[in-house]
Order: sequence, then C-alpha cells, then structure tokens
Amino acid sequence: MPGNTATTQSLNPTDDKAAALPKALSLIELLHPDGYANRSLVLGSHCPAMLLPTARAEAGEQADFIILAPTVAECRTSGWLQMAVQSVAEKLEANGVAYVLAPPYWRIRIWRLLHNYGLFFDQAIVHLPDHASSRYLVPLNRIPAQYAISRLLPLPRWGRLVTMVGVRLPRCDKVLRCILPSTALVMRRPNARPIFNWLFQMQPANRQPGTVIIGTSWRGKQGAVILYRFSGQDHRPSAIAKMNLMEGSIGNRMREATALKRLGPGARSAGAQIPQLLSVGRINQYPVLLQSPISGQSFAKLLSYHPKRLPEVFECVSSWLERWNRETMVVRPMHRELLERDILAPAATLASLLKKRSEYRDWLQMRSVRLVGAPAPLVATHNDLTMWNIFRENKVDIGIIDWETARDTGLPLVDLFYAVVDGVAATQGYADRFKAFTACFVTGGIHEPVIEHLVRRLQRAIRLPDELLELCFHSCWIHHAANEHHSTGQSEGPFIKIAQWLAANRDQISPWIRG
Repeated sequence: MPGNTATTQSLNPTDDKAAALPKALSLIELLHPDGYANRSLVLGSHCPAMLLPTARAEAGEQADFIILAPTVAECRTSGWLQMAVQSVAEKLEANGVAYVLAPPYWRIRIWRLLHNYGLFFDQAIVHLPDHASSRYLVPLNRIPAQYAISRLLPLPRWGRLVTMVGVRLPRCDKVLRCILPSTALVMRRPNARPIFNWLFQMQPANRQPGTVIIGTSWRGKQGAVILYRFSGQDHRPSAIAKMNLMEGSIGNRMREATALKRLGPGARSAGAQIPQLLSVGRINQYPVLLQSPISGQSFAKLLSYHPKRLPEVFECVSSWLERWNRETMVVRPMHRELLERDILAPAATLASLLKKRSEYRDWLQMRSVRLVGAPAPLVATHNDLTMWNIFRENKVDIGIIDWETARDTGLPLVDLFYAVVDGVAATQGYADRFKAFTACFVTGGIHEPVIEHLVRRLQRAIRLPDELLELCFHSCWIHHAANEHHSTGQSEGPFIKIAQWLAANRDQISPWIRG
C-alpha cells in the first residue's frame, strides 16, 4: 500500500484537498476491479475527505482511479469542465474507473462529454444520506435498490412504501440519476474489467457479475464495511463480504472468522441462523471475509414499524439466549484475569470520564476481589446484540450477525442487558438510549417488571448468584462505554452517559439487580 498521504490534484490549485490521512483504503476504491487503486487522481474541490483515495499519481502518470468532483463554481468557470474531462480521458488506464461526483444540473453534461471521449456509462450510485457521510452506497438499479429499501435503510413505513413503488416505475432510475443530489456516475473504457471484479472472483469462484451495495458502520472508519453481492439478476445477495478500511482495524475480521468457526455450531444448535464462513481473501493486506447472507428483517426495523411487538421480540431473544447459555455454560472458579478484562480494565479506561470515579472504581475492585476463586457459571457472549444484528423471517428461528466481538467465555447476562435496552431504544428510533436504559433498570421504569421476569428466568437457568448478577450488570455498561470511547475518541455518547450515571447513582438501580 502507498504511504499515509491522500494526494489530490485539482485544476484549481487553491482548492487542492491534499491532506494527511491515516493509512486506509477509500470506500469508493472498492469499486475498482482489484479493490484498490495504485494511482489516483482527484479533479475538483468537491470530494468529501472520507472518499479520497490514498494512492498517489505523480505528475504526468496514468491513473487507475479518477474522481471528477467539481463544485458549481468550477462547473461555471469557462473551459474548466472541458479541460477536466480531457484530463480524465487522457490519464485513465484501460481498466481504470472514473467516478463523477457532480452537482445534478451539470451531471448529464459531464456524462456526455466523457462519452464523446470514448468512455461509457456503467452505473449510477446514490450515497445515503449524502456524499459526506456515505453510510450506504446503493446502485440505482431496481434489484439492489429494492433490497436496500426493504432490508437496510432506516425509512419510515410510508417512506418505504413510496420508494418501493417509485423504483418500479419505468425509467425511474434514469430520472433519479439526474436529480438526486448525492449521486455518482461510474464511467469506464470499453472492454475494461468489471467493477468489483475482485469480489465476484471470491468463493464460490467465478460468480456471474452483478451489482453490489456497500454499507458502513455507525462506528465510522473503525467499523466494518459490508458489501452485499448480487450475482446476475438474483433478487437477494449471493454472499456478504466484510472488511475494514483502516490498517489498525484489520484484526477485527480475523477475530470474527475465528468466532464464527468456534461459536457458530453452538449458536446454531440453540436455534439461530449464523453466517457460514465461505472464504477469507485479501485486498492488499486487508482481510475480507465472505459469508453466507442471513435472510429476514432486522428487529430494529421491525420495532420501528411495530413498537407494540416489543414483548414478542424480548421473548424471542431471551429464549434463544437461555438455550445458548445452557449450551455453552461452564462452571469454574472465577479468576482475576477475567474480572480484569471485563470490568476493571474498561473502568480504568473510563476513569477520567466517570463521576465519583475513585469511589466507583474502589467499589468495583472490592466486589471483584470478593468473587475471585468462587464457583461461577460462565457462558459464550456475543457482546454486540443490538436489534440491528438480529433478524427474523416468517416467524422462524432468528438469525444473528456481526460476531467480531464474541467470546468463548464471559460473564453471563451481559447480552440480555444490552439487548433489552437496545430493543426499547429501537421502538423510539434510537432517539435516547439513556431514557431506554432507565425504563428498563430503574425502579418504576415502564419496562422494569417484564425485564425482571426475563432476567430472573435466565439467572435461574444457569444458577447465577445474586452477587455476581450485579457485577455482570455493571460490566455490561462499562464495556460498551469503553468501546464507545475507543471507537469515537469522544468523551460523550449514550453509553458513556449510562456509565457516568451508574458511577454516581448505583443505589437507584432496581433492587432485584442489586441483590
């Protein structure tokens, strides 16, 4: 891979966006037939920083990835577009990709200019919610668009119905590629290798080329990138590819591959669909996991449309957890290393952010020391059991994805604590996770009686002592707060807020948690 500098070349030197970036792949480089660019060129001043490629094209060199991203002012400058398009035509390599991020009014003109220079239109891709954030990159093609609308995008029910009808209308894609503000055009040379060729060559080998949706994580650059691979005219993905674009995060994929192999059989035996690991490939040094897709709709989307189905979701998730905990439970003396990993180390990470931090850390330390050596039921844990990671179709067994943080052995109930709060938050569009937390675990909370029943049932199933129950509860929220702080680098966030409240108000937690 190239060095740590993302180099751009602009026809207006005063608008040059060259800047030092962490060593990483750009999201849109994944379109390249090889999955990355050896030499890139950026023309114009309107390319968001997150989309800038890292590879450098020296002056006079050919480029295998060119971004043409003019501002309105540049488009209006006499001769600017003609010069930019000519530069694209002269410098684009035979298998290169030209990616046009232009204002809607100018998009068709640029398309025609590039066509006159011998480049052909491959497809249009809409960036949602916009170019700058690019959480989803969806081809304006009926099959992937319908899948994204029905399965991926957080649309209200009326919005989903309207857009589903819209994408079925004749020539709708042609209209949308001209008017949507956050749309890109992919242009290539005749007989060039297909975009995403690297992905369609992964196992099962030599899949018929089709289309690809790219999804990104709320965690930003530290999170996974997910590619939904549609072969031919298939209406559902033939496979899901996952990778990280930051060099420091590539170990996440190998941990997930290990977790799927080690924990997948037990999770399936407990009644859940789990992705099958199809193959592990690489783009340069970046591991790519190819997995089988999990069908169904996420519980997050279900609850956003049908909040009254929350008790049904609670029962479904807690029942599976009970079976999985029974399947994986081991009873062994509690060792300090596990308590350090799951409680004391995350608490130390948050020390500067917690109110009454010395008192809270001393309390955690004291409770942990008292448990060292005592028999404890330990279970496998998923550690990211958000409603976005749980799927269900036709009221059959649930499907669970995103196993990168899973562990063979951990403290019980942490998945249930997290899942119920996430479920309540999903019914409110994730507007206030702290409010969802208090509704579940503070005396008088609206969901407290139901949650107590679920927790007690799982506690009895694995014979968990009350004293350890309380520590498991605190471990859950400290763990997620520490992860939030690590992922975002910020001192504020919903999980950090919960941990701060716990540190100062642990006596206000429901008495059945405190034992």
